[in-house]
Amino acid sequence: MELSYKIIVARSGILLILSVSTPVAQAALISDLLITEVMANPSEVSDLEGEWFELFNPMTESVDLNQIYIRDDGSDIHKIDHDGALLILPNHYFVLGRNENSSMNGGFTADYVYRNFNLSNSGDEIVFSKDANGHDELLRLDYNSNFDSKGRTRELTREGNYQLTSLKKTYGLGDIGTPGSGYSSSAPSSIATIPLPSTASLLMFGLYFCRLRKNS
Repeated sequence: MELSYKIIVARSGILLILSVSTPVAQAALISDLLITEVMANPSEVSDLEGEWFELFNPMTESVDLNQIYIRDDGSDIHKIDHDGALLILPNHYFVLGRNENSSMNGGFTADYVYRNFNLSNSGDEIVFSKDANGHDELLRLDYNSNFDSKGRTRELTREGNYQLTSLKKTYGLGDIGTPGSGYSSSAPSSIATIPLPSTASLLMFGLYFCRLRKNS
């Protein structure tokens, strides 16, 4: 699957239409995503309104979450059934939550809202799988009763551990967390993405290509 767009450059009466394609990873690469932050027990609003967790895409390709299942090892399950691709862009954070209304969910912006899936305060699992039975797991986080702290998230550190988010990092009504960003010093550092060629470079390539065709 690819996302394509066209750059149109006009110069000296020459019209060039250069197609540029960027790859979109399929479900297999969901396993390369990171679950970077979890709010299992908000304090400013109820769990029903304010639970959320965050993904980070460290790759140079976008990842499509559409038609993937979110589940735990019990009965909680939600199928992502989006109208078209649900992309996590390269080097971007993506927040999934119980409520999209920021005036009711504690004050964060949800990139996607799930149903029929809860984050238990006594320990739970966040599992992404290709099928409803969880036989083909793509991504997983297990946590216990010591994981959650009321009104405070845990974030993935560069060392691969989950630590409580800095008390200085509040959002919305006052809960502690960094939904949709990596403001905490413990969060994984972002990667450098590969830039697309400049318009000038594309123009020179197009002119060179036209000259080759003319001389052939």
